Amino acid sequence: MKKEQHSIPAILRNIVCAALALWLMLAAPTGWLYDLWAGTGTGQGQRPGEGVQQLRRQEDVSSCFYAQTPATVTGGDLVACPLARLRDAAQEGTHYHRSYGAKRAVSVSEYIYADYPLPLWQRMLQGLAGGYYNRYYLAELGDGSWLCVYFDDYLTLTGGDEYPTGYLRYTTTEERRVLNQMQADYDLDPVYVLDMYQHGKVSWMLDVLLRLAVLAVAGMIGVTIRGVWKRRNAQAVAAGCG
Repeated sequence: MKKEQHSIPAILRNIVCAALALWLMLAAPTGWLYDLWAGTGTGQGQRPGEGVQQLRRQEDVSSCFYAQTPATVTGGDLVACPLARLRDAAQEGTHYHRSYGAKRAVSVSEYIYADYPLPLWQRMLQGLAGGYYNRYYLAELGDGSWLCVYFDDYLTLTGGDEYPTGYLRYTTTEERRVLNQMQADYDLDPVYVLDMYQHGKVSWMLDVLLRLAVLAVAGMIGVTIRGVWKRRNAQAVAAGCG
């Protein structure tokens, strides 16, 4: 009975540790780290500076697009789109690795699609891959219309309502397909997307190494704490027996 009491906490601890390790390797946001050096200005992905226009109406969108004026959005509601895109486009393709002596292939697509309306379980699956993919959103403008936006979506976790500098561009085939589905429910133009993500700031291989390093440090800290706790318990038991 005593052995079972000790095994159940151990099993629960292992499950929690495995879940945390999975979250760290797949979903933990690291974009904030790269944005520490982004600075302020008119560059894509920077904090907005002078010369960056606030988009408030649908009419502002086409004019900013043709003039290629740096723009951003502030405040308003965000609606998640059923589409996510790789943070580092270089990760797309087939990657090979060895497992148990066999060569295995893993295929990584540039986009992750989901149903519309976006079901909760598919939104959770997109979130599970959030360390390597950014989700698209619709941002509400001041006139009640909506605009597709793309940015490093760790910003949705910060609770702020300010977003980086971006540039309007034509939507890709994949983006337009999703926006055409949502157009029946939202007043939006599926031709444009405000891209506020600094492409190229993240190398997926370096990002994986960073996650592994953090996981290793966390593991060493956990082992150290467990060792100290065991020693203190042993000392307490020895003192009680004495």
